[in-house]
Amino acid sequence: MTDNSKRNKIAVHLNDETHQVMKKWAEYQGTTMPKLAQALLEQMHPVLEQMITTYEEILEGRDENEALNQLLMKGVEHANNQINDKEQFDVTDKRKGD
Repeated sequence: MTDNSKRNKIAVHLNDETHQVMKKWAEYQGTTMPKLAQALLEQMHPVLEQMITTYEEILEGRDENEALNQLLMKGVEHANNQINDKEQFDVTDKRKGD
């Protein structure tokens, strides 16, 4: 999210297991759970966009298997780009004063 003046807020209710996993990962990353959740969701943006595109293509009549295979290939490509971009390994901003 580049424009901090236009942040949208949502409330998310987590089951106990997900809450505990996120809490532990936030501690390991030295960040807060809200910042971790924001970082994880923002990293999902390209995947969500591709899922929407795939869904729309299927609704328009594209072969479902072909569309889903394309989605899978885009997902693998995205994951590969994440691995190759060393800056992507740290999903959080460890600055305390944010």
